[in-house]
Amino acid sequence: MKKIPLILGILIFACIAYLAYLNNDTILSLRLYQGGTSFVVSSTLLITAAAVLSALGSLLIAVYQINSLKDRLKKHTRNYEKADIASEESHDKIKSLQAKIDTLEIALKESLSKK
Repeated sequence: MKKIPLILGILIFACIAYLAYLNNDTILSLRLYQGGTSFVVSSTLLITAAAVLSALGSLLIAVYQINSLKDRLKKHTRNYEKADIASEESHDKIKSLQAKIDTLEIALKESLSKK
Protein backbone atom coordinates (compact mmCIF):
# COMPACT_ATOMS: atom_id res chain seq x y z
CA MET A 1 0.00 0.00 0.00
CA LYS A 2 2.88 2.37 0.75
CA LYS A 3 4.44 1.75 -2.66
CA ILE A 4 1.35 2.69 -4.69
CA PRO A 5 2.19 6.45 -4.79
CA LEU A 6 5.76 5.62 -5.85
CA ILE A 7 4.57 3.35 -8.64
CA LEU A 8 2.01 5.93 -9.80
CA GLY A 9 4.66 8.66 -9.78
CA ILE A 10 7.01 6.55 -11.88
CA LEU A 11 4.19 5.79 -14.34
CA ILE A 12 3.30 9.47 -14.62
CA PHE A 13 6.90 10.45 -15.32
CA ALA A 14 7.18 7.60 -17.83
CA CYS A 15 4.09 8.96 -19.64
CA ILE A 16 5.59 12.46 -19.63
CA ALA A 17 8.88 11.11 -21.02
CA TYR A 18 6.97 9.22 -23.73
CA LEU A 19 4.99 12.35 -24.60
CA ALA A 20 8.21 14.33 -24.83
CA TYR A 21 9.73 11.64 -27.06
CA LEU A 22 6.72 11.64 -29.40
CA ASN A 23 6.92 15.42 -29.78
CA ASN A 24 10.67 15.52 -30.24
CA ASP A 25 10.49 17.16 -33.68
CA THR A 26 7.75 19.67 -32.77
CA ILE A 27 8.82 23.29 -32.41
CA LEU A 28 6.86 25.77 -30.29
CA SER A 29 6.90 29.53 -30.35
CA LEU A 30 6.66 30.98 -26.84
CA ARG A 31 6.05 34.47 -25.57
CA LEU A 32 6.71 35.03 -21.86
CA TYR A 33 4.60 38.17 -21.52
CA GLN A 34 2.16 40.05 -23.69
CA GLY A 35 3.87 42.28 -26.19
CA GLY A 36 7.23 40.60 -25.62
CA THR A 37 9.33 38.93 -28.22
CA SER A 38 8.65 35.31 -28.93
CA PHE A 39 11.28 32.61 -29.12
CA VAL A 40 11.36 29.10 -30.49
CA VAL A 41 11.64 26.11 -28.13
CA SER A 42 11.55 22.38 -28.71
CA SER A 43 8.40 20.85 -27.25
CA THR A 44 10.53 18.11 -25.67
CA LEU A 45 12.41 20.70 -23.66
CA LEU A 46 9.18 22.45 -22.67
CA ILE A 47 7.43 19.24 -21.58
CA THR A 48 10.46 18.07 -19.62
CA ALA A 49 10.88 21.45 -17.92
CA ALA A 50 7.20 21.52 -16.99
CA ALA A 51 7.44 18.03 -15.51
CA VAL A 52 10.57 18.87 -13.51
CA LEU A 53 9.13 22.14 -12.22
CA SER A 54 5.86 20.42 -11.28
CA ALA A 55 7.77 17.72 -9.42
CA LEU A 56 9.83 20.36 -7.61
CA GLY A 57 6.70 22.29 -6.64
CA SER A 58 5.01 19.13 -5.39
CA LEU A 59 8.11 18.19 -3.42
CA LEU A 60 8.27 21.61 -1.76
CA ILE A 61 4.59 21.42 -0.80
CA ALA A 62 5.13 17.91 0.60
CA VAL A 63 8.15 19.06 2.63
CA TYR A 64 6.10 21.93 4.05
CA GLN A 65 3.28 19.57 5.01
CA ILE A 66 5.70 17.10 6.60
CA ASN A 67 7.37 19.85 8.63
CA SER A 68 3.96 21.16 9.69
CA LEU A 69 2.92 17.68 10.84
CA LYS A 70 6.21 17.24 12.72
CA ASP A 71 5.64 20.53 14.54
CA ARG A 72 2.11 19.53 15.47
CA LEU A 73 3.35 16.14 16.66
CA LYS A 74 6.02 17.79 18.84
CA LYS A 75 3.40 20.11 20.32
CA HIS A 76 1.05 17.24 21.15
CA THR A 77 3.94 15.21 22.57
CA ARG A 78 4.94 18.11 24.85
CA ASN A 79 1.35 18.53 26.01
CA TYR A 80 1.10 14.80 26.71
CA GLU A 81 4.37 14.84 28.64
CA LYS A 82 3.20 17.83 30.69
CA ALA A 83 -0.06 16.08 31.50
CA ASP A 84 1.80 12.89 32.36
CA ILE A 85 4.17 14.79 34.69
CA ALA A 86 1.25 16.56 36.37
CA SER A 87 -0.51 13.22 36.82
CA GLU A 88 2.64 11.67 38.25
CA GLU A 89 3.11 14.58 40.66
CA SER A 90 -0.47 14.31 41.92
CA HIS A 91 -0.04 10.55 42.31
CA ASP A 92 3.12 11.16 44.37
CA LYS A 93 1.27 13.72 46.52
CA ILE A 94 -1.52 11.21 47.13
CA LYS A 95 1.02 8.57 48.20
CA SER A 96 2.72 11.06 50.51
CA LEU A 97 -0.57 12.09 52.10
CA GLN A 98 -1.61 8.46 52.49
CA ALA A 99 1.68 7.71 54.26
CA LYS A 100 1.11 10.67 56.59
CA ILE A 101 -2.43 9.47 57.34
CA ASP A 102 -1.14 5.97 58.09
CA THR A 103 1.52 7.40 60.42
CA LEU A 104 -1.05 9.53 62.22
CA GLU A 105 -3.43 6.56 62.58
CA ILE A 106 -0.65 4.44 64.09
CA ALA A 107 0.28 7.25 66.48
CA LEU A 108 -3.37 7.71 67.46
CA LYS A 109 -3.81 3.99 68.13
CA GLU A 110 -0.65 3.94 70.25
CA SER A 111 -1.73 6.97 72.27
CA LEU A 112 -5.21 5.51 72.85
CA SER A 113 -3.79 2.16 73.89
CA LYS A 114 -1.54 3.84 76.50
CA LYS A 115 -4.44 5.56 78.21
